[in-house]
Amino acid sequence: MLQCSVLGNLAVRSWVFLPLLFLGSAGWVAALLSLALQEHPTVEQDLSLSAPLLFGSAAALTAVTAGHVHWRSRAQRRFLRTAYPLLLLACALGHDALRLPVLAVLVVGPVPVAVLATVLVRAHRDQAKCSHT
Repeated sequence: MLQCSVLGNLAVRSWVFLPLLFLGSAGWVAALLSLALQEHPTVEQDLSLSAPLLFGSAAALTAVTAGHVHWRSRAQRRFLRTAYPLLLLACALGHDALRLPVLAVLVVGPVPVAVLATVLVRAHRDQAKCSHT
């Protein structure tokens, strides 16, 4: 019996970029919410984000999705599957907060959102193909 995952099979490159796309998307959403909830919003301000929350979530995302990766070699699987989530976890533990300029986050943010949406739509499409075969 063929079993399909929700994500389908991820390429190593997609898996490596997944937490970075998450971080960029979360920053963009936070910047939009910051502007929407302020009485006098301005794009010249800085955005302060919780590094432990963001990088911890990215580490968890990486660790959870590692089982869906089509690894090219056993050595790659052994090294990256362990080292990459640990690197993100070290970033979570090593920083208190991220201070980013709101304008920069608003300008750059739509790119990771669009790429993340594309990756998720493709993964959903691949999973739908898998379940129909």
